[in-house]
Amino acid sequence: MTQDYELVVKGVRNFENKVAVTVALRDKKHFDGEIFDLDISLDRVEGAALEFYEAAARRSIRQVFLDVAAGLCEGDEQSPEKRPIILEAQNV
Repeated sequence: MTQDYELVVKGVRNFENKVAVTVALRDKKHFDGEIFDLDISLDRVEGAALEFYEAAARRSIRQVFLDVAAGLCEGDEQSPEKRPIILEAQNV
């Protein structure tokens, strides 16, 4: 099975106590381009290499996607009064 989506690190910016990593979600199957990109702010770690921040940003955004997917899947068990809110969030 091939993955239709990939997370791509677009850039890293250094600040005094933080490192901001821009991560983009790309859809490889349906169109050539990005669905969206997010800036992940991470605390600076003394002596950490660029790869450390890139990997940490990918882990962070993957967890966000898992949490969102779990929340959307819960919609099947929600009470009828809550379903319109969930469907609206799914653009249905």
